[in-house]
Amino acid sequence: MAKKQLKKTVPKVNKNAKPSDIEPRVVSDESYRCSCCGHKYAKQEGNFNVSKSPIYKGNNGYMTICKRCIGQLFDQYIDFFDKDEDAAMERICQITDMYVDETAWAASRKISADRNRMSAYVAKLNLNQSAVGSTYADTLVKRWESEAQNAESLEQAEKNGVDIDTARRFGLGFSDSDYDAMQAEYDSWVEKEGKPIDKRQEELYVTMCYLRLNLQKSTQNGSGNIGTVANSYKSFIEAATTEIEDRKKAAAEAVELKPIGLLYRDIEQFTPAEFFKDKKLYSDYDQLGEYIERFMARPLRNLLTGSKEMDKEFNLSGAEE
Repeated sequence: MAKKQLKKTVPKVNKNAKPSDIEPRVVSDESYRCSCCGHKYAKQEGNFNVSKSPIYKGNNGYMTICKRCIGQLFDQYIDFFDKDEDAAMERICQITDMYVDETAWAASRKISADRNRMSAYVAKLNLNQSAVGSTYADTLVKRWESEAQNAESLEQAEKNGVDIDTARRFGLGFSDSDYDAMQAEYDSWVEKEGKPIDKRQEELYVTMCYLRLNLQKSTQNGSGNIGTVANSYKSFIEAATTEIEDRKKAAAEAVELKPIGLLYRDIEQFTPAEFFKDKKLYSDYDQLGEYIERFMARPLRNLLTGSKEMDKEFNLSGAEE
């Protein structure tokens, strides 16, 4: 008797579930099991992402979570972090021990039109041979070293005449002309796209300044790889501009969804709260108190006490009778 074939089904993703709510399912009986969904694959290539982390060395250099689950986890973390793709990417990198490369992340937006952006980022990261790190720990070390170096040298840079805000923004070790060129480029982006609405947009501006400076120097020096540098700059500009516009649009939509917050913003913008410090002047801003006094309290006093107090509208002398 022929053995019954296992019917393969694609696990459905609960968009409202947190990543920890995923239930493992085994839908085939093949070789390489995903540690997240439980699915077994005939081969690792094409189904699992390659990783430079040493924790996957015994797994032929492949992650243990399949590409499909990486994509699903990324989508679920986007919801978990209130549509913040950067925070979702950072969390995936923590889980899988991946390096956080801002340039590769920005470039992944351009090539991920028809697939999950996280998969595009991993592919771009593996192609980037110049990455200074291979694990998430390298990300933490790089950030710590950068902060420590800046903290130690900012005071000296200020003594040398470098504007402290410019030095904080672009880091140390540049010449005065480099700082001037990058600050001019930064100001140009602020004028075009507005002030950064968050740290991510600030980092995009700064990275574009670095790339523009690199392109200028390559042109001046007659570098042989100027075409590659120019193409990299163009690709990053396109990806970064798209991301900035998307982030501004998302921020605007978030404001529209919060009418109370919008009301408070308009009050602060057009009627600053400082104007209401005169409590007597604005104690009855809706005139409800005046209405009660004129049409309820005054007639009631006349009725109970026999007084002949007139409404102020008809009391031309302004004196009470």
